[in-house]
Amino acid sequence: MSAYQRCTMLGALFATVVVACDDTTTMPAEPLNMNETEALYLGIQELASDSAPNFVSVTANGGVIACPLGGQVTAAVDVREEQAGDTARLVSNITLDPEGCVLSSEGYEFTLDGNPNVQTVVAVGIVGSTLEFQVEGSIAGGLDWQLDDRSGTCMIDLTLSTEIDTTGTDPTPRATFSGMMCGHEVEFEAADVGVGG
Repeated sequence: MSAYQRCTMLGALFATVVVACDDTTTMPAEPLNMNETEALYLGIQELASDSAPNFVSVTANGGVIACPLGGQVTAAVDVREEQAGDTARLVSNITLDPEGCVLSSEGYEFTLDGNPNVQTVVAVGIVGSTLEFQVEGSIAGGLDWQLDDRSGTCMIDLTLSTEIDTTGTDPTPRATFSGMMCGHEVEFEAADVGVGG
């Protein structure tokens, strides 16, 4: 082996050792805390229930909507009636797939991308023989988020439950979404459990 070859091998070995000893690995970003998670939930709900969306383009079952502060979200909406025996149900299925969607909620400004998307399903039924109301629903999916200099992924798995609140003078229905969101066990008030957001 020539002196040149030995020097080349030593140089390559030295470079490998330097790279292996480099201690500048990036630490994973701090995940969203509980307040930030709630703000993200409220922002998504506001986006889903926008009564006057700014459409970039329209499709047969939804369209592409401009987000309030930049970016866009592809929305797909499916509303259908179902009949099983004497129970009639109205089922709403809303899928939101953001792409660089910037929204502000509770003082936080998030940039969102679908990973793969967020799907909200709500079914409202009535039993003909008893006039009993039945409400079922879920929010599921995942998002990539950016907040200030942090970023990460938020997986969502929430179930809708309803009960009658009898603490006041008039019994009123109370609806909540509970489950896991962004790694936290959560319970959020569902402002509107009706079909369509």
